[in-house]
Amino acid sequence: MPFTRRSFCKDISIAGTALALAPSCQLALANTRTLPTRRVPGSDVELPVVGLGNSNAFREGDVSASADLIELMHTHGGSYVDCIGDSRFIVAEAAKSLGIAQDLFLGSYFSNDDESANRADADRLLNMTGKKQLDVMQSFPEFAIPNWSQFERWKAEGLTQFIGLARHRSEFYDSMMDLMKTGTVDLIQVNYSPLETEADQEILPMAMDRGVAVTINRPFINGEYFNLVRGHEVPEWASEFDCDNWAAFSIKFILSHPAVNCVLTETANPKHATQNLSAGIGRLPDEKTRQRMVSYLRNL
Repeated sequence: MPFTRRSFCKDISIAGTALALAPSCQLALANTRTLPTRRVPGSDVELPVVGLGNSNAFREGDVSASADLIELMHTHGGSYVDCIGDSRFIVAEAAKSLGIAQDLFLGSYFSNDDESANRADADRLLNMTGKKQLDVMQSFPEFAIPNWSQFERWKAEGLTQFIGLARHRSEFYDSMMDLMKTGTVDLIQVNYSPLETEADQEILPMAMDRGVAVTINRPFINGEYFNLVRGHEVPEWASEFDCDNWAAFSIKFILSHPAVNCVLTETANPKHATQNLSAGIGRLPDEKTRQRMVSYLRNL
């Protein structure tokens, strides 16, 4: 992106945010500006390990605030933005205004029974981003499964690179796994965190076995996680995996699962977004420590 007054001001803003973070976060951001990536199985696509979910900035149609979040993420090597409904067009408009629309990996949802309407939305996104094909077309399993032939056709036609399923409740895991068994699913998105570990029983292992990329939603259980840990100190032993704040505690737990490609966070607060991004940098807990993390939280 060319040097502009906006980019200069943004660099100052990012620096100020970094200075407001805890020491190890400052160090991580000082040592690297680029998030590590993980490859989507069967492809050359590398996804940065932390991305943005359907932030209030996107949902409320605030292009300026959305651009701030997207630019912040992009500055640190992020690219994945996952959003539904009109939010995807806000993201596309914001990214276009920054000149980075083609750098994004945009997860977009399609659930209109009218296939022509879905295609119209896809064409609109392509026109806004300047891309030749969408990154991933996905939907909730209750729509995607009975309409999966549409998704396969879109992929075969080159309208999209990947097709996938997304849900945030474990009651949908069985139906998602049934479709994964067909070998046609490229990506799934599920809920997973130290307080919601059901996904690591079957669906995450299956994704690994079948070469399906995984993105994670609800890393903070829509804020319930912070309600639990509020007033408690992060344990000293968390420093063993470069963690000194509660957001990183959850994100690093999630990223330490070998099936996971990317964690999606929904904050509209730049300071929190910077902290979330910094959690993708540095060491991760081993299996013994992961169990200790779960136990520690459950005993608060």
